[in-house]
Amino acid sequence: MIFPQKINMNKMQEPYLITIPYSHYCELARWVLDISKTQYKEMKYIPVYHAQIVGKLRKKKENRSNSSFAGQESGHHGGRRKYSVPLVVMPNGIIYKDSWEILETFFGAVDKKWKEILDNKIGIATRQLAYYFYLDPKNKSLINNIIKQAITAERLFWFLFEKKIRKSMYELMAMTETNIETSKKIILEIFEQASKRLELNPYSITEESNFSPTDLAFCALGSIVILPKNYSRNLIKMANLEDHPDEYKEIIKMCRATKAG
Repeated sequence: MIFPQKINMNKMQEPYLITIPYSHYCELARWVLDISKTQYKEMKYIPVYHAQIVGKLRKKKENRSNSSFAGQESGHHGGRRKYSVPLVVMPNGIIYKDSWEILETFFGAVDKKWKEILDNKIGIATRQLAYYFYLDPKNKSLINNIIKQAITAERLFWFLFEKKIRKSMYELMAMTETNIETSKKIILEIFEQASKRLELNPYSITEESNFSPTDLAFCALGSIVILPKNYSRNLIKMANLEDHPDEYKEIIKMCRATKAG
């Protein structure tokens, strides 16, 4: 395939999940649809290339995401929610706007306290940390491994604009060494908080008696610093742990070592 698939609303027969395939927020939406046994088709794109497609789907303000967004870290205004993924487009034209709406529609309600922690703390911190290492030119093999699995037009787009995209994403997510150290601290603190909850209840970080939508959200949004097997359902095969830089491997090992991990 040379060009990415486009949505034809008139020919849809099942829901479409729109993603950047290795995004942990998209992983959450994917897990939700899988666990709810929803039949769907995933439409995946690389960062920046996705903006035109997603922007058209979110043209109406009521179809824009309500959750945290890339750029929140650097103080950008909420207009960037127009380009956020994931979203689910239904055959009847209804759009489920973000991970949380998808989760609550297809699986169940999330604990409000944990939702704030997951969306505005660990979700942002893990995104910032992962992109910091994946976009660092010293770790070029990590992003190259992802780009080589994209379609021809996306690979060409990356080849032409790679340096500009790297620079703009570093600025967008405020990826400085100081902020990365803060993100590491946030991630470990929340994994520890979740682990303490699991000491009281081995099935959930909430007061639920069983695995809950909140637990699913925690697992998905923390998955990028765990790197479980079949991450992204292998739509994108991530690099092996040993191929990551030592500093990233260290945080992954520390998270895996916790009870929550």
